[in-house]
Amino acid sequence: TTIQTEIAQKTELSLPDSSVVVLNANSTLSYNEKKWKTSRQIELRGEAFFKVAKGKTFDVITSDGIVSVLGTQFNVKQRDSYFEVICYEGRVAVTHNNKTTTLEPGQVFKKIDGKLFANERKDTAQPSWLRGESSFEAVPLKYVISEFENQYNKKITSDNVDTSRLFTGSFTHKNLDLALQSVTIPLNLGYRISEKSILLT
Repeated sequence: TTIQTEIAQKTELSLPDSSVVVLNANSTLSYNEKKWKTSRQIELRGEAFFKVAKGKTFDVITSDGIVSVLGTQFNVKQRDSYFEVICYEGRVAVTHNNKTTTLEPGQVFKKIDGKLFANERKDTAQPSWLRGESSFEAVPLKYVISEFENQYNKKITSDNVDTSRLFTGSFTHKNLDLALQSVTIPLNLGYRISEKSILLT
């Protein structure tokens, strides 16, 4: 079974064990429904929030690592060189490069461009994208742009902008102009919108 979301689309689904998954925009999730009882594995590309039924276990497999769960709530984001797991409830084990890290509620495992960020915490009950907003804390602008393109069907050109600059803040998924202002004003950037694309200046 494969579920795929388009740009600017989110979807909620139930797994065979009644666990619930919300899939963010431009993401793909697949699992073998027939073999679920013996092989409880989910493959993920993109981002998803999991609410796992009590006492149920399965592995979420990404190209950057494996996330093993037991009756919990957590978010997994794996896009390009960005890998992040946030535990909201219960415990989550993240296996990356043959090393396993156990996350408690509020703890974050984050790796961007090969750099591991330790001791980060999130004090929210669920990811902001479930409420129609993307939030970032000291994240390179190129990943903010990539997420923007996932939520709005527009290509962003940023050739003359330093996309390694760090951005802290958020943008809404419901208003293009407001979202662009939220990202560009703090970084002192300008923008021009055309029919299919956005130019950052």
